[in-house]
Amino acid sequence: MRTKLLILIITTLTLTACQQGQAGSDSSVERLPPNPVVEPIDPATNPIGAVKARKQQMAEQINLPAMRAEVMAMIGEAKADDVQQCRVVGFGSKPCGGPASYIAISTKDGNENSIMALISQYNAAVKSENDRLGLMSDCAVVPKPAVTLENGVCVLTSATDRATF
Repeated sequence: MRTKLLILIITTLTLTACQQGQAGSDSSVERLPPNPVVEPIDPATNPIGAVKARKQQMAEQINLPAMRAEVMAMIGEAKADDVQQCRVVGFGSKPCGGPASYIAISTKDGNENSIMALISQYNAAVKSENDRLGLMSDCAVVPKPAVTLENGVCVLTSATDRATF
């Protein structure tokens, strides 16, 4: 008798726990697809609208290579007197999240805040562009390298370079 009651309770709990949809979602709210990034305009029926839309789209595009060049120019050679003046910073953004790569910067010249602000702007622009284009990636985590000082310059070293057997 107890086993039948136990089976009945377990079955009831199992069936109660099985619900369609996501947990915490309101089933009365209609789920809509996201709005398209660019409204489709047929150039054959509306050539002026198509040209205007293309010009607007071109104006909204971010010049990522120019931003990258500006960051790299500000970092320069990342010269330092001591390894404590070297920093490892995430650079870029993968579509799944996280940095696309890492770069070494130096705090020797005292412009760390301006470099970090510029890198943050670049990372945000890359993320925005990834979202706008709907890009995807392998979602692999890029391991954070260590930094060493070689001939007065901050240099990244990979995890395999540090391994000792």
